[in-house]
Amino acid sequence: MSIQRATPVNELLAKLIFLILPTAFIGYFLLWNANEYYSFLEENAIQQALYVMFGMTAAAIFDAFRFRFIPTLAILIAGFYLVYKGLDSMATGEFDAFFISVQFLVFAILFISGWVIGYGFVRLRYWSVFIAALMLATCILLIAKSQLETVYELLQYFTPSVLYSVYLLYATEQIYSYKDKSQKFWWFMSRRLLLFGLLAIFLFGGVVYLLKEDIKETVANYGGTGKDGENSMLKKNKDGSFDIKEYSRLRSNLGRSNELLFCAHIDNFFEGTDIPNPLYLTAFYYTLFDTTTETFERDSLIPNNDLFEPDPGSIPLFFTEVDSSVIENSLATKLRKTVDVEIYNAKLSSNTYIAPNVGYFVQPIAVEKDFRDQFKSAFRTKSYVSELNSAYFIYNSEEKQLRTFQENRFEVLRKVKGYKGMDKKFMDYYTYMPSDDKFNKISELAHSISDSTDTPVDQVLDIRDYFLQKDENKKQIFTYTDNPGIPDIPSASKLMYFLFENKKGYCAYYAGATLFMLRALGIPSRIAVGFLTVDRSDKNKGWYWYYADQAHAWVQVYFPGYGWLDFDTTVGNEDAEQSPQPDGTPPMQPPRAWLAAEGTVLDVDTAKKLMNMKVNHIIFHDKEYKMDSATNLSMDMKIAAVYIDSVDVPLKNVRQGDKGTAVSYAMALKNMPAYKNEKGNALAKRLPSPVPVDELYLQRSDTSKPQPKPQNQAKKKTISSTQILRITFGTILALLLIAILLPSIIYRYYRFRHKTAKDDGSSAYFAYRAMNYYLHQLGIYRADLTPMQYATKVVDPMFGTKFTSFMNVYLKKKYANLPLNDNERKLLHEFIAPFISSIRSQTKWSKRLVRFINPLHTIGFYVQPSDETGTK
Repeated sequence: MSIQRATPVNELLAKLIFLILPTAFIGYFLLWNANEYYSFLEENAIQQALYVMFGMTAAAIFDAFRFRFIPTLAILIAGFYLVYKGLDSMATGEFDAFFISVQFLVFAILFISGWVIGYGFVRLRYWSVFIAALMLATCILLIAKSQLETVYELLQYFTPSVLYSVYLLYATEQIYSYKDKSQKFWWFMSRRLLLFGLLAIFLFGGVVYLLKEDIKETVANYGGTGKDGENSMLKKNKDGSFDIKEYSRLRSNLGRSNELLFCAHIDNFFEGTDIPNPLYLTAFYYTLFDTTTETFERDSLIPNNDLFEPDPGSIPLFFTEVDSSVIENSLATKLRKTVDVEIYNAKLSSNTYIAPNVGYFVQPIAVEKDFRDQFKSAFRTKSYVSELNSAYFIYNSEEKQLRTFQENRFEVLRKVKGYKGMDKKFMDYYTYMPSDDKFNKISELAHSISDSTDTPVDQVLDIRDYFLQKDENKKQIFTYTDNPGIPDIPSASKLMYFLFENKKGYCAYYAGATLFMLRALGIPSRIAVGFLTVDRSDKNKGWYWYYADQAHAWVQVYFPGYGWLDFDTTVGNEDAEQSPQPDGTPPMQPPRAWLAAEGTVLDVDTAKKLMNMKVNHIIFHDKEYKMDSATNLSMDMKIAAVYIDSVDVPLKNVRQGDKGTAVSYAMALKNMPAYKNEKGNALAKRLPSPVPVDELYLQRSDTSKPQPKPQNQAKKKTISSTQILRITFGTILALLLIAILLPSIIYRYYRFRHKTAKDDGSSAYFAYRAMNYYLHQLGIYRADLTPMQYATKVVDPMFGTKFTSFMNVYLKKKYANLPLNDNERKLLHEFIAPFISSIRSQTKWSKRLVRFINPLHTIGFYVQPSDETGTK
C-alpha cells in the first residue's frame, strides 16, 4: 500500500493565508446579511463566521496529510450527532440555551460546511470555481430577499462578493502555477495579489462610476419590492411586525401581502343614523419630493406641524399622552368634533401610532384574555376630526346616503373662495413645485382641467373627474394596477409616464399626480400616509379590519377654517377593498378604566386579599395627576386578576418590589368627581381605602431572555456613487499609507524593545532582530545561511563592520545562556547605533527610502528560514 505525499508546509500556509482567510471574511459578510432576514441565526455573524473558519482550517490541516475525505466526514457528522443526542438526554439549564436549541444545529452545519470547503481548497485545483459561483449565488439570493432602496445598498451587497470571486480564481491559479514555494514565492504572491486587488477595485469603481445612472435607474425600477407578499409601503421588522416606511419611491411594481395587521373601532357615524362613516387612519405626511429618484419623503420641519407622534409601546398601560398643540396647529375652527378610536394590533408594530387626522390623545389599554393570541397590544386614541371628512370619495360613491353627504360637504366647502390672507410661509411650503419642464407640463395639464372653475373644492373635483373619465367604450381611461411598468426610455420620469402615457398605477402615482396638479393651481396640499378604511360588513358596525395591502397614500387639501381634509383620487382597487379572508370577531372592548395607579408593591396579604403599593403616577378619569411625592395606597385585591408579562397568575405570585399598574373599573370611582387643578397627593387622600382593584399588570425583567432592540425609525441616508468612490479611494489611500509606514514602524518597535529591555537576553534578542530586519529591508538577505555565516560571509565583508563580534555575544546568550562580562554587556548595549549608522552611510538615501516603503520586504523577512536552518 502506497502512502500519498503530504502537502508541503509552505503550500498549505499559502492556501490558509490567501484562500481560506479571505473566504472566512466573505463568509462573515454573507452571514451578517443573512442575520438581517433569518431570525433563527440570532445575529451572531462573527461567532458563526468563526465556526466556518475553524472548520476550513481544521479540514485544511487534516486533509493536507492525505486522509480520505468521505470516511473522515462521516465520522465527523456521526460525532456531532452523538454529541447532540447525548447532550439532549442530560441537558438542563443553560445547556438548553445553546446545545439543545437550533443554535447547535447552526454550529454543526457551519462547521461541517467549513470542513468541506477547506478540504476542497487543499485537495482540488478547480474547487475555487465552485466556491466563487456559490458565493455569488448566495449573494444574489440575499439581494432577492432584501429591499434595496439605494445604489449604495446594492453595491454594499454585491461588491465584496464580486471582488472576492475574481480574486479567488486569480489567487488559486497563482498558487498552483508557481512551483517554487520558497521565500521568493511569498514576495511574488504578495506583490501580485496587492497589485491585482488595487487594479480590481479601480476597474470596478470606474465601471460603477460610469454606469451609476443606469444602476440607479435599475435599483429604482426593480428594487425594494422584496419577496412576494411584501408591500413597498411597509417594512417588516425582525419580530415579524410591520411599520410604514418613511419614504415611498415610484416603482415599476408593488409587492402586496394579505396579512392582518390590526382591527379598529371608529366611533363615527352619519348624523342621526347607524350608518358608519369610516375615516382613513393617518401615520404621517409626505411633503418633500426627490425629483431625481422620484421619491416622496417626510420633513420634520413642516410649518404648523399638526402631527401627533407618540410611541404607544413605551407608555404604561392605561396611562395617557396628550398634545393639544396639534389641534391649534391644524388651523381648523369650523365643524370639528372629537372621535374615539380603538386600535388592536395583530402584526402592526406596537410602537406605531395611527389615528384619523388630527390625533391628539393616546392611552394603551388591555386586550381581553380570549383575544391575546391574536392581538398583541391595543390603545385608545382621540382625534379632532372635521365633520366634513370621510373615507368615501371614490369608493362606494353611488350610495344615496353617501352621495347626499358628499354634496352637502362640497356645498359647505364652496364657501372657501381662495387663500387670500393666508400665511406666506405656509402657502409657499404647501404649494411648492419643482421648476423643470416636466412639472411645467403637469401645471399646464392642471390649468387645462380646472381653469373654468372658481373654488378650490371644485378644482379638486375636476381633478377627481379627470381620473374617473371613460373612453367611448365606457371603460376607465385611468386604471389601478400594482405593476405599472417602466417607460420605454429608462431614464424617463415614471410620474410623467403614468400621467400622460400609460395611465396605470397604484396609490402613490395617483397621490403624486394629484398633489402636483393641486399645487400648480395654488391649492395647499400634502400626501398623507396610513391605511385605507373600508366598511365591508353590516354585522359589527364601526369595526374595520386592516390588512397589509391596505397601506395607502392619499392627498389632503387645506381649506381655511376647515383644516386639512382627505381627498383620495386613487381609482378603484378591488384587491384592497375586498377582504383576503373573512373578517374575524372583534375583540371585546374593555370597560373604561376610572383609575390607573403605577408604582411598586410594598407587601401583599394573601389571606385578606390586600396589597400595599407605593404609587408614583395616577390616571383618574383619563387625566394624569402629578404627584409631589410617592404615596402609599392600600388596595382591595379580592376580585383582581393579576398578570405578569400578559400571563394570568394567582395573587400569591406577587412579590415585594414588583413594579406594575393597578387598574379599577369600579362604579365608586366613576361617581367620584374629578376636580380641576387638583394635585395627585390630594386625590390619593380622597380615594376609598382600600381602593377596589380589578386588574394588576406587573412587568418583570427576565435576564434569560434577550431584550428587544429599539426599532430605528430614522430613514437611511442615501449615499451617491461619487461618495462611494471617494470613500473607496480614501480607504485605499489610508491602507497604502499604513503599508508604506509599516516597515519603519516595525523597525522602530524593535529598537524601542532593545532600549527598554530589562535583562541581557531580551536586549540581545531585540538588537539582533532590529539589525537583521534593517539589513533585510535594504535587500541584504540571509537566505539559507546561518546567522553566523550571514555575519561573517555577507555583512562584515560588505560594510566593514564587526557584526561577527556581536553575533558571538548573541549566540552565547541565546544557546549557552551564560552570564555576560562587562565588555560583552557593553558591546551588547552600544553596538547597534554605530552599526546602523555605518550601514546607512554606505547606502544611498534613495535606495533606503525605496526599500523601506516596500511592505513586501517585510513579509519576506517573516517567512525566511529560521535561524536553525541553513547551510552547515
